[in-house]
Amino acid sequence: MFSVLLSLLFVITPTFSARILGIVSTPSYSHQIVFRPLWKELSLRGHQVTVLTTDPIKDASLTNLTEIDLHFSYKTFQSRLSMNEMAKLNPLELIDGIVKLGYDLIEEQLQYSEVQKLLKSETERFDVILVETFFAATVAFSHKFNCPLIQIFSLDASSPIYYSIGNPSHPILNPEFLSAYKEQPNFLERLMMVASHLFVNIGFAPRVFEAQQLLIKKYFGENYPRVEDILRNTSLLFVNTDTIFHPLRPLLPNVIQIGGGTHLTPPKPLPKDLQKHLDGATNGFIYFSLGNNVKSELLSENTRKVLLETFAKLPCKVLWKFEQQDLAGKPDNVIISKWFPQQDIFKHVNIKLFITHGGQQSTEEAIYHHVPMIGMPFIGDQKTNVQRIVDKGMGLSLDYNTLDKETFRKAILEVMNNPKYRTKVKELAELAKDQPMSGLQRAIWWTEYVIRHKGARHLRSPALDLPLYQYLLLDLAPNNQTPTDLGSLLNFTAMLQNANNEVRRPGKCIQFKPRQQNMKSLTPWSAVEKKTRLRNTGSRAH
Repeated sequence: MFSVLLSLLFVITPTFSARILGIVSTPSYSHQIVFRPLWKELSLRGHQVTVLTTDPIKDASLTNLTEIDLHFSYKTFQSRLSMNEMAKLNPLELIDGIVKLGYDLIEEQLQYSEVQKLLKSETERFDVILVETFFAATVAFSHKFNCPLIQIFSLDASSPIYYSIGNPSHPILNPEFLSAYKEQPNFLERLMMVASHLFVNIGFAPRVFEAQQLLIKKYFGENYPRVEDILRNTSLLFVNTDTIFHPLRPLLPNVIQIGGGTHLTPPKPLPKDLQKHLDGATNGFIYFSLGNNVKSELLSENTRKVLLETFAKLPCKVLWKFEQQDLAGKPDNVIISKWFPQQDIFKHVNIKLFITHGGQQSTEEAIYHHVPMIGMPFIGDQKTNVQRIVDKGMGLSLDYNTLDKETFRKAILEVMNNPKYRTKVKELAELAKDQPMSGLQRAIWWTEYVIRHKGARHLRSPALDLPLYQYLLLDLAPNNQTPTDLGSLLNFTAMLQNANNEVRRPGKCIQFKPRQQNMKSLTPWSAVEKKTRLRNTGSRAH
């Protein structure tokens, strides 16, 4: 009955209609696809939705949805650096490339005529703005239109974003996406996680914010607040995470997890020729894709040779998402195409394995369709995602730089033929699905919540109003002395925590024993009670 009522809640159109502005500037299909269902459903619920996107839905039936097409940004993105090249950069070079790329992308988009109309409008208004803040200059629209801001992320947010809303972020329990994540890291790995955390917060985020601030000054105005100050007034933060595939972290009530297959689509028929190939794959088939940003055609000649020669010796068919029409040396059991209907391929009964770069959306699609994986990560969160696949028993990981035929073949046969990988994927997928609301439903409900209440100031963390020295308890160090005193305070806190843990051990109880020298001065409670009863009896007798 509850599920029926919940479904009705999201079928019935709300009694109010709001004006919503959505901005997802990143020219990457995997970033855009997460939010497409959100724009669609909000528009179907009667809201007037305007979206700045590089991948518009282009559905004429969605009359309440206005899309400003920023697809031209792909050309800029791809002309600067390919993901294949970025994977070879050291951290300093990577930061420099991202900062410059982010500046160029956002400037190009702000110069676009349709965006200029929004910038120059004196009459336009919005009730809420949702912005993916990888490149944060566009959050200034929330200040321009004086409306609440919801930050949205197609991945997990980085620690600077969590800190910007007052949410704690532990460098080891919740490492940066640049870190080599492991569920049980050793000392050296933990040291690197802390270094990465400091690097992102001290070296990376300030440079990105500084560059984006220049764009705000240039295109919005001289008197606009700093990016950091606008982010501090965020009403909500939507992160594409869940409690099954991502590390658990403490979250403020204004951080909403919208993960859980938000972008998954209903099944559609496969193209007839592809359906015929897959139906005839009596030994099963493998699907190999490096996503939209990493290009198979840019793999080194040696890596491509290893892939082709290994595929040729397999007893099954292989679908390879390849960017060119021809692939030299392609064996007969390999089918290439510039595009495949990925989600519908995952639904086919004969699929045995997905070889992936480890992108979050692709990984999520495979998991929800119970497909085990081999990951070959290149950059960004891909390494972290693939490590999670390994740690949770859903597949294996390979390094494309050192790949050889024998290692590749053994890994493929292991994951294809050992049922433990598919069993684990299915177990975790079913666990992830078992929740009262989908990620999409949560996103819709909370968006309308912010609209109804004109923001969510009451959910704002009080930590944002504390000076850093107070947040870190530096002013509570004994006598305001050296950090050694603060260390003593922390050590004392740790001692209390250890004592508390000791008391809570099973079978453990607290025994209070008075000191021996005070025993004579103590009157037994029984004697006190006796004297009291006698005194009270005597008073009643009179």
